[in-house]
Amino acid sequence: MLLSLTVTPVKAAEIEPVHYAYANYLGSGIYKTTGQHASLISLPFSYEIGQKDKTSYGLRLPISVGFFDFGLADLPNFDFPDEVGTVTFTPGLAFNYQYNKNWHVESYIDIGYGRNLTTKKGVNIHSSGISALYNFDIKNYDAIWANRIYYARYDGNGYDAKDSYAAIQTGIDVGLPLQYQMFGYQFQPRVFAMAFWYFSEVDFLTPSIQSFDEEENVTLTNSVEFGFTLHFTETIGYSWAGIERLGLSYRYSKNFSAFRLLFSFPI
Repeated sequence: MLLSLTVTPVKAAEIEPVHYAYANYLGSGIYKTTGQHASLISLPFSYEIGQKDKTSYGLRLPISVGFFDFGLADLPNFDFPDEVGTVTFTPGLAFNYQYNKNWHVESYIDIGYGRNLTTKKGVNIHSSGISALYNFDIKNYDAIWANRIYYARYDGNGYDAKDSYAAIQTGIDVGLPLQYQMFGYQFQPRVFAMAFWYFSEVDFLTPSIQSFDEEENVTLTNSVEFGFTLHFTETIGYSWAGIERLGLSYRYSKNFSAFRLLFSFPI
């Protein structure tokens, strides 16, 4: 099935931005479609519990907030939103397995909750996924090839609403043979590119009303993204709530685009 986004003229009180239930899987960004835009900030907090042989395990504690009526045009004037529109918290368990020197396997399962603070409605959320990462060198450039498949679903808490989708993504992250320092922290510039394929239907904006004008219906079956990050050799802040990377990227598909602010590994 297609992953589709339907754009309709709705009031801010009715909008659930890009659907906020998936905020911790879409990532931070200013998401723009034909006629609407929304902003999400996701903070990928985590805590490592322990390690046994080649397997490590820990807690995932991602939290995100969403804002209404805020886009790129508001940034130059520092016209930031004065209230939070949505909050999403999806704690879970993560298991990582170092297969050999180059191959690394990751898996997770999350169960959480999201709430639209404007409509006073909430959703129950669950997601799971598995990833394979391959580390290799290209002359003086160190690189990571990442492949992921994951599933996410939400169900209305006390009201009739549900949706789900699955996705496959693949990409490469390459570090430049350079080292710089900022505010006492050493970092390496890195660039990346990735592609997504989506397999089920997702309503990003509600109410979902099909338009007779096909140009107003945003169909998103795949997308591409590219950007850069600054990879810090030491975590900025606490180990469970710090920043390992800082970067910016651009995601694109037909009638859909997103500028993303990155705080962790981008792929």
